[in-house]
Amino acid sequence: MSKKQILTTTVVLAILGLLVYFQVQHWRRFDWERFRSASHVDPLHIAAAIGLIYLTYVLRALRWKVFLEPVCKASTWKLVPPTFIGFTGLALLGRPGEFIRPYLISRKENLSFASQIGVWAVERIFDIGAFTVLMTIDVFFSPAIRVNPYLPKFRIAAVALCGLVALATLLAFLIRLRGHQVAVLLHKITLRFSARLAHTVDEKVRAFGEGLNTISGAKSLAKLIAISLVMWFMIALAYREVAHSYPRETLDQGPPAVDVETADLANLPGIAGEPLTDDNVATLNAALASKGYSLRALRGDIWLFRQRKRIKRVGDRPHLANMDVPHVLLLMGFSMIGSVVQLPAVGGGSQLAVISALQVIYGIPPELALSCGILLWLVTFMSCIPLGLVFAHREHLSLRKLSKASHEQQKLAEE
Repeated sequence: MSKKQILTTTVVLAILGLLVYFQVQHWRRFDWERFRSASHVDPLHIAAAIGLIYLTYVLRALRWKVFLEPVCKASTWKLVPPTFIGFTGLALLGRPGEFIRPYLISRKENLSFASQIGVWAVERIFDIGAFTVLMTIDVFFSPAIRVNPYLPKFRIAAVALCGLVALATLLAFLIRLRGHQVAVLLHKITLRFSARLAHTVDEKVRAFGEGLNTISGAKSLAKLIAISLVMWFMIALAYREVAHSYPRETLDQGPPAVDVETADLANLPGIAGEPLTDDNVATLNAALASKGYSLRALRGDIWLFRQRKRIKRVGDRPHLANMDVPHVLLLMGFSMIGSVVQLPAVGGGSQLAVISALQVIYGIPPELALSCGILLWLVTFMSCIPLGLVFAHREHLSLRKLSKASHEQQKLAEE
């Protein structure tokens, strides 16, 4: 292991250690008996979630086929095995396995590895762009999360993400039109700091430009956008299926109590979890009146209204079964941020980010949040492993050898 790899691993382990420490401090009263009880899920929902994730891999293969249309006539079904094998390598090996997919596709379609690295880089823009579109629609237009106390912060994050995507899109457009000039300009700028960095930047920009050239026109661009949006929406549906696999009776719900969202909306976080008595309803009503909200009794339940519009029922204890696509899209955002800190076959950051979001943002009990966070990671990130290993065995491929070969090709491309 090189010094750079040792340093990187040490930093990652230190960050994970801190995250685990803070999480354990938060879970001093963690009830492992309730955790075991909370982990009883409906297998049909889990099977549906895995099926949706598998379909997203097919869509990824289809999207790569669209990228290849200007240079060759690839078959979607021929690209499915490299897709599964590539994501299996990423799941088991971590970052060292990320170039397996472009490496396999370059071999299968007899294309240069550099060109497929370019496609891989362009694919990232479509992934981030598609998720940004869905998240922006969610936080600005979805009534399901309108009373979430963190909504203003989510909207700021969505606007910032839109700005980054717009900047990346503009840069990609410039590279597509003037790739050589952009590479030369960035080479001159980075040369002031490091000749090696300048060379790497130059190669990356040219490879990225080669990947952009696979978008043949407006029709191809429209197909890529549509496939990306559908794919990320299906991932959101998979998240929802996992959440809905937990029955309401998993944990003792107890009597109706003031929920976290209503308490925070009223600026009375301390009242969250208290029984929904007449006195507490009156206290909440007085605090909510200045914001244009009110609590009203309707058919034996207490509902939150904004003027005459019914928003949500008050008194429901937070539960995963209440979550829908607007809620899980925010969880996906936390998962993407947390995935920056990952260890091979272990993960770490993604699960902790999702678990923390379930507790802090939605008020899910820690036992249920831990169980769901682990299950989401297994379904969305690790479920590709069985089929990926089957494809690798059928084609007599070794993941470690593929990872080594792909990184050797990457070094050759940079020389």
